[in-house]
Amino acid sequence: MTAKRNFLFIVNLGLLGFTTFASFFEIAIGKDNIVENLYVDTSKNSLIEKLKLEQKENIFLTLKIFADNQYDYDQDIYLAQGNVKALVNGWILRSDILSYHKSTGILSAEGNIRFSKGGQYFRGKEFEYNLLKKEGIIEDVYGILDIKNILDDFKIDTISNKIIPEKRSKKKENNTYIDGIEFSFGNVKLPKNKITRSDKSTGSINQWRFKSDLININEDGWESSRINFTNDPFDPHQIAFEGIDVIAEEDDEGKLLITSSKTNLILENRTKIFIGKRIFKDKKKKRKFSLIFDNKDRDGLVLIRRSDKTKINNNLELDLQPQFLISRSLLDKTYSYDSQKIKEGKAINLSDVFGLIIKVNATYKDWNFDSKNDLSTLNTKRFFSGLRHSSSLRKYFKIPILDDSSFNVFTTYRSRAWNGTIGETEIKSSYGGFVQKTYSFEALEGQQNLNIRFGTAKYEAEKLKNTKLISLWRSSFFASLDSEYQIWNSNSKKLYQKSDILFSPILINPELVLRTNINTAFFKYEDGSDQGFLKISFGPEIRLGRLERNFFDYTKLFIMPGYKIKVGNSPFKFDNAIDLKTLNIGFMQQIYGPIMFDITSNLNIDNSSENYGEYYDTKLGLLCHKRAYEFGIYYQPNNDAGGIYFRLNGFEFGNSVNTLF
Repeated sequence: MTAKRNFLFIVNLGLLGFTTFASFFEIAIGKDNIVENLYVDTSKNSLIEKLKLEQKENIFLTLKIFADNQYDYDQDIYLAQGNVKALVNGWILRSDILSYHKSTGILSAEGNIRFSKGGQYFRGKEFEYNLLKKEGIIEDVYGILDIKNILDDFKIDTISNKIIPEKRSKKKENNTYIDGIEFSFGNVKLPKNKITRSDKSTGSINQWRFKSDLININEDGWESSRINFTNDPFDPHQIAFEGIDVIAEEDDEGKLLITSSKTNLILENRTKIFIGKRIFKDKKKKRKFSLIFDNKDRDGLVLIRRSDKTKINNNLELDLQPQFLISRSLLDKTYSYDSQKIKEGKAINLSDVFGLIIKVNATYKDWNFDSKNDLSTLNTKRFFSGLRHSSSLRKYFKIPILDDSSFNVFTTYRSRAWNGTIGETEIKSSYGGFVQKTYSFEALEGQQNLNIRFGTAKYEAEKLKNTKLISLWRSSFFASLDSEYQIWNSNSKKLYQKSDILFSPILINPELVLRTNINTAFFKYEDGSDQGFLKISFGPEIRLGRLERNFFDYTKLFIMPGYKIKVGNSPFKFDNAIDLKTLNIGFMQQIYGPIMFDITSNLNIDNSSENYGEYYDTKLGLLCHKRAYEFGIYYQPNNDAGGIYFRLNGFEFGNSVNTLF
């Protein structure tokens, strides 16, 4: 009899020459409490019969049975028939027939079996468990696992005879998109889900549906020749994971070891992708290897080896990520450390094909320190050319007017900056401090987000008119206010999530909103120069369609003109206010089924500017949006950056969810 169960299922997705890893379930099996005494309470006469099992230690099970008919044959076989409801230490077991053989210790149930406690729910054709041998079977089992509550739900309360309400009966009818897992590859910052306009990727998924023809239970664990899981609340499910010859047992250290000889990713119940043999322990581990693409510092494709963080003490944590630069090793040369970008490249040695990222986190009382050191080569002759560094020391505190704020001290070395149509520039070094306050509130029937920051720092960076480096102190004040006002919302019908919502994890309501942004800044430099500006942007965003049909049933368009009033100039290139008149545009369109096209860009519309008519911060995307998952490819033509991502959506299942799939 198990005391607790926790289940881990990890899926690795191979896509376009690289491997992505996904973590799903854990099961931990203990044996703290098993059956010593069996109590049976009939619904007709309230008699309690104590059945003793011999040669058993530390075993205790409380069982109450309610049924239309109950029989006791020769004081050995107890049989209940018709609307059977058994309360087993907090679990509720329902079936058509339930029997217990005292001489053999076999407890069995047949016909429309339902087994539930808290957030866990199982159904099956036949259940049999030998209390003496501690082994059994469940046939044609399918159900729901609630990972967040699984440890509490599987704890056996040896003194409880109360009926525990089933959590599923309290759930709402609709299913709610609440969490998810995201994986990405590339060197472009990927957007949030453009349909939901939120980021639910918490790194795990809590609720899963599962099924198996047969699960064998033994004293050490369980095994199944085939078991399937899906995060999709509806049928037909859009994605599932199939484990073949799955064995869960304790290892020599007393920890659970789960082995799957073969694991398959199943898309749309048709396409099956083999993702290999998997061996997992009861402790969730991060994926060890991943690929990134960095053409600027590492000449292309890079393999990263991740390991568990090392705790030096309770306050200090170290994270090391060694790298192998695949493209550089194949090219046998590098183009990353030549400011003139000579086409021939530069010769390399063995140390140039290895890199390293060192992350340090330290805490002391309410202070927090973070440091990242990114080495694109281990060649000591190119150490400073291959190093990018950033550190920050942060503390939250209360100050007058701003109330809860954060105080930050920072240092950087070779940090990148992007400034409109000027493009990318580099800050050689900087150090300083600032105070920042962010605040969200509702006013004027709209959502407001306020950000205020002021401080001082010293920068060594490129001059505005050339690439020569200068070093100056800068005092700064910056404030921005983002607002959103809903102009129109389609309330033509009351919407409930239903299975024919194929291309989105949420229901879509057409709407028209007005977005505004006001930001202002003033910079004072050590050389006596200063710069100030005020920028106002506003414009509509409209969403049409509900993604219920295959053709052009979703369109999103926003247009946001911006006007900037500027006084003075910065001596630096990275923070000089340019692009005084801009047009920020975005367009997303369903093409067919889950396939969508997405574009965002900024256009300089200042006819007095030398960069008039130039686009910047352009991002092009081709996406596949489904209810249970999504993936896409993005490309940024301004700096030849790109990325691929995959998201798996997680739901809080409602009562409408069918456990059979």
